[in-house]
Amino acid sequence: MPIIEILIITTVLLLIAVLALSVRLIFTKKGEFHGGSCNSHSGKLKEQGIGCGCGGGNCGS
Repeated sequence: MPIIEILIITTVLLLIAVLALSVRLIFTKKGEFHGGSCNSHSGKLKEQGIGCGCGGGNCGS
């Protein structure tokens, strides 16, 4: 029995965490993820010649 209880508690906690992380996406009209996906925004990486994976080193943002 304790294993089932632990699995249920773990599942509930994971669902709460996922919902908490997606609140912005769920409750805004055009919800989207922002930032962190393009390295060209970082000054240090830009100086080292490390660009963006969006194509050609320039993102459309």
